[in-house]
Amino acid sequence: MANLDALDDKVVAKVQAMIDGNRDLRWKIVQRGYWANGRTGFRDYLSDVQRYTIQGRAEAIRCPTLITAAENDPLAKGAQTLFDALRCEKRLVRFTAAEGAGDHCEMTNRLAVNRVALDWLDEILSERGRAA
Repeated sequence: MANLDALDDKVVAKVQAMIDGNRDLRWKIVQRGYWANGRTGFRDYLSDVQRYTIQGRAEAIRCPTLITAAENDPLAKGAQTLFDALRCEKRLVRFTAAEGAGDHCEMTNRLAVNRVALDWLDEILSERGRAA
């Protein structure tokens, strides 16, 4: 992620062409990504997204943290690394395809993740209530 804004112009042009030629990528990066980040061009977007990293910051999180990870979600691959870096009260819950929650954000079984998250919140908030 470091120095994305310093990529060679030919590399940037090649990636931009790939994005422009793929409807799904064009929506995710150009239409959604630029808009969400207030950017107008690919190089500007690359420069901006470098700011969004948890590396070196997870250790500073102090509030209780629940991390969920679906087995087939490529974005969940970093869940264990994040979990290990946290120094706060934490829990990592893995979801599987067998239970119908193995895809991105456990979307095919939100009931399962909602149950886990709400039970966790009940536990955390009741502990805080007893401590107060």
